[in-house]
Parts: sequence; C-alpha cells; structure tokens
Amino acid sequence: MNCNRINRSLACAALAMAIATGIAEAREFRVSSFEPAQGFYSAQILQAWIDEVNPKLSEGNAFKLYPGSILGAPPAQAELVKKGVADVALVVPTYTPGLFPMSSVVEIPAMAPTSAKGTAILSALADEGALEAEYADYKVIAVFTTPGYRIFLSGDGAESPADLEGLKLRTPSPFGSKLFGMMGASGVSIPAPQVYENLERNVVSGAAWVMDAYKTFRLDEVAPSITDIRFTASPMAILMNKAAYESLPEEDRAVIDSMSGRTAAEWVASIVDTKDAEIEKAFREKGNVTFIDLDDAQREKWNEALAGAPALWAEENAGGEAVLKRATEIAAGD
Repeated sequence: MNCNRINRSLACAALAMAIATGIAEAREFRVSSFEPAQGFYSAQILQAWIDEVNPKLSEGNAFKLYPGSILGAPPAQAELVKKGVADVALVVPTYTPGLFPMSSVVEIPAMAPTSAKGTAILSALADEGALEAEYADYKVIAVFTTPGYRIFLSGDGAESPADLEGLKLRTPSPFGSKLFGMMGASGVSIPAPQVYENLERNVVSGAAWVMDAYKTFRLDEVAPSITDIRFTASPMAILMNKAAYESLPEEDRAVIDSMSGRTAAEWVASIVDTKDAEIEKAFREKGNVTFIDLDDAQREKWNEALAGAPALWAEENAGGEAVLKRATEIAAGD
C-alpha cells in the first residue's frame, strides 16, 4: 500500500472540503483603540466585549485588543478598519467630518443628555436605515453616544451663556465650536492628553467633555468648576471590517451578530451612564470641585442661546431634515 499517495489524497480531499464549505483559516482579529489599555472604553467596553465573544468562537479564532493608538491615531480609526489594518475599532465619527454626517445629529444640545437617550436615537436611526449609507463599508457592532458633556472651567464657572463670552474652550468637534460661537466663546481643538497642560497654561479656560475624561486627565486640578448643562454629546461606534466578518464561519458570524446592533449598543450605554454617574458622585463627595446646578430659569437662558442649533445642523448636513425630525421625536419620548 502506498501510504504517501493515500495521505496526499486525504489531504487534498480535506482541502477541497474546506474550500467547498467555506471553512476559514483561524486567525487573530485586531481590535484597535486610541485609548490606553486602562482607558475607560478600552478596558470596560472593548476588552469586555472581547472577553464575552472569544470563548464562543471556533477554535483558533480570537479578537485581541491593540490599545494606545498602536495601529493608528484617533482620527484614523475608521480608515484603519476600512483598509483592514484593524479588524475592529472604536471610532468617533466626528473626528472625520463629512464621513458620518447623520450620526452627528446627537451633537445638537439637549438631544442626548445621557448615553441611553443618545444611543436610543442612533439605534433607531440605524434600524430604520437612516445611517445605512455612511456605514455601508462596515459591519456595525454598535453605534452609541457619550453622556451629555458638562462644561469644565478654570475660573468661577458659568451660570449663564454670558459667562462664556470671550473665552477660549477646548471643543469636542467643529460643530461644537459653532455651538460655542452662539454664546460668544471660541472653540479650540486640542488632543485629549494635552488638555491639562493647556488649561494649566491658560491657553484655554475650559472644555466641554465627559466625566470619565475629567477623572482620567485629573482636570479637577486645573478646572475645578463644572456647569451641569449637558451641553452636547458625541456619537461613537464600534466598527468591523466587512471582509473580516464575512471570512468567519457561519457559527462565528452568529456569535458576532448576537453581540452587535441594538443589544450591544444598549449594553454599552448602560455601562457608560453608570460610570458617568459614579464619577460625578465621587467628585461631589470629595468636595474639591464646584458643581453649578442650574435652576429652570437659568437653564432656559442656555436653551435660548442655543435655540438655533437644530437649524444650523440641518443647514450643514444636506438631506438631514428627516433625520433631525426623527431624532427629535425619539428624544422627546420616554
């Protein structure tokens, strides 16, 4: 008996079967984060998602976190996924103006005071097809939002929009700068790790940001006043390379699907809002930060100053009127 011939035949048959049934070669899938490994979204969202998914995948297939912008800078994350440099990435759509225009509707003031509310808006828009064009090149794991941004200031804080007049503030996005402009302030784009230094040197007087960043970057040392206005919010997304997703065997795609879409987005939002509340509570109890809690009359002044924001957003995003109308309906609901 010619064993070599038999073994070769068996190997060829196995290869043919693998090709015929679409069995993919097991491999590592790279998950990119611009945050360090200990950062909130790296540790509590991406790594937690990986830990949930990996044990359910076929043997040899696994996702691995590449944190700290190892694979590319924050604004490059969407392109890294599209080109396959990363298989999955945490993406901030507003870092690449024009690529994800409809997702930015949650930047409108009061649209997304919490991640839960903003995530409900984006999830509904995604389910209804309103975001289909801008995410056509990706497998969407989740679209969600930050909590509403407070305003952190180095001085006495702001009770009314007039208190911001003439100030330079770190802005979350180009649209955020225009919102500042409505109140007589100027937006300055500053990378997250450099915000502390710029506040300390009085290059800027404050920032619109989230509480986890306030804690991570120790901004209580240089911006000890917080106006609890929930000024704006940022859309966020976890995106997967479509070809990488399609290369997985059917049972592994089913695992990914079970941890994608509205289910995944609501899971993320619950973690985000819980952590946001915990951090705020800790700072209030510590007592080294002044929180300016607005009454109804004060809040109305902010609403009046920012009343033109929806029209401005619609003007800047062609074809967005229907998205704005739907987002406003969802935001108004319980």
